[in-house]
Amino acid sequence: MKRNEQIVTGLDIGTAAVRAIIAACSADTGIRVLGVGVTPSDGVRKSMITDNARASSAIRAAVEEAERDAHAEVDSVCVNIGGSHIHSGSTDAVVSLKDNEDTVQDSHLQELHEKARGNAAEKGREFLHVIPSEYRLDGHGGNQNPVGAQASRIQLVAHMITADRSVMENHARTVNDAGFKVADLCFSPIAAGHAVLTEQEKKDGVLLVDIGAGSTSYAVYFNNAIYYSKVFAVGGDHLTNDLALGLHLSIPEAEQLKCTYGRLIRINDAQRDPGTVRVQTSDKKDRAILRQDVDLIIDSRIEELLQFICDDIEGQQYRPMLAHGAVFVGGGTQLHRFAERAEKTFAHRVRIGIPHLLAEQDTPQPGAISADRHLHLRDTCFSTALGLVRYGFICLQNSRAQAHGGFRKFIRSVFSLS
Repeated sequence: MKRNEQIVTGLDIGTAAVRAIIAACSADTGIRVLGVGVTPSDGVRKSMITDNARASSAIRAAVEEAERDAHAEVDSVCVNIGGSHIHSGSTDAVVSLKDNEDTVQDSHLQELHEKARGNAAEKGREFLHVIPSEYRLDGHGGNQNPVGAQASRIQLVAHMITADRSVMENHARTVNDAGFKVADLCFSPIAAGHAVLTEQEKKDGVLLVDIGAGSTSYAVYFNNAIYYSKVFAVGGDHLTNDLALGLHLSIPEAEQLKCTYGRLIRINDAQRDPGTVRVQTSDKKDRAILRQDVDLIIDSRIEELLQFICDDIEGQQYRPMLAHGAVFVGGGTQLHRFAERAEKTFAHRVRIGIPHLLAEQDTPQPGAISADRHLHLRDTCFSTALGLVRYGFICLQNSRAQAHGGFRKFIRSVFSLS
């Protein structure tokens, strides 16, 4: 490892797979991927851990594979968390400056955040993120960096993301049982945003959608903050179930169909018969299925999922904020013609979120991720794991700033993503 580098490990616990990435991080030279481990997920349903023993075994296998690849050992990980137990909403808090004070200080921001947490606190729930949308000085809004400004009254408007306490504790306990400490927990779309979104997109406005196997989560970014987020328990597994039911297939057969034809038309099938796709059944025989039937099921489920998101964003009146349209990540985006389907439903620009990675010949840059021999990470499925590395490193850097009173720097870097 180079001088001043620190080891950070991102651990993405998904319904379909567990992905671990070990990286050497430096404020000067950026993030270097050292090792990668991927293993099929077990004991996870709809993005929540349902069997601790099986899930911890899968976690241990993924991290140990990454350790062998990196020739390094880790003891702590930055972990994502998702699922329908995640709730979000907006809140505000107000602090009046004392008579002998005339400028806003870090201490005022800290007091504002504590008040906002108190105002939004719910029994049985824990805060994951408190994300400042804006500060209003004496009633005037739009301020993002109020420290040093003159005011007699300051108001914080914030987006709060909370998790069910028992689910979050179980999540951490499972990682501990695998032999690792949880350094930080991060909501999945925030992690993915660190890997695939540009600073301009986060400033001008963009919708990030993470379509996983067990659930779909999304967040509205605007003015370098998150204004809205949501999770619902529909993902790629539901498409597998639809294919199984509609085409009279077993779940493994339907999954095979989704991962071959659904993701990329098999050339041999297209040459043999453009109107059919072949699936190997449990008795090792090929079964020909009409492509139009497969397309109908895939189109119906994807359209339903995308329309739900579109209607929700419209209903919450956030669509005018999305200058850069929508960015999609996760395994669900690998379906054949997904971007085309999404553009049709959203009537807006759409792109698939591929992680930004430097190649070996590129010059290292602060904050950038270099992959060297791991260029296969330029895959939307690795967005969350790579983003967790960057998020974990930011937390590590700014924990020192927070300890030394740099509260404003901490919240802007980690939560507002500036």
